Amino acid sequence: MGGATGEGQVENLEAIRSIVFKESETLDDVRFKRISGYDFNRGVDFMSLLDSMISTGFQASNLGDAIAIVNEMLDWRLSHEKTEVDCSEGELDPTFRDSVRCKIFLGFTSNLVSSGVRDIIRFCWSIEW
Repeated sequence: MGGATGEGQVENLEAIRSIVFKESETLDDVRFKRISGYDFNRGVDFMSLLDSMISTGFQASNLGDAIAIVNEMLDWRLSHEKTEVDCSEGELDPTFRDSVRCKIFLGFTSNLVSSGVRDIIRFCWSIEW
């Protein structure tokens, strides 16, 4: 009986080991982004610093994704969209359509403030783009 329990424990340990100690798998650069921070030895280029957020780490990657979305919003014009059938004459005017831009409101969660990117957000907010 003691032997059966010992064998059961060994099997349990082996099952646990197989779950906990998984083989590492090599991640390819096509499907996954390599995580690396900004290289300040190259000097400080703010646009490159913001671009590097996408690959700095989890929180910074989320900020990097948000920066990419904001850049898309800054580039957007109503003229990029197809005209609707029920548009007014004013909305059909190409000059008007090109002048209509996206309104952007900044909101972020407190974890960004405590994650170390607080000063970057403050700086970006303070400059004119």
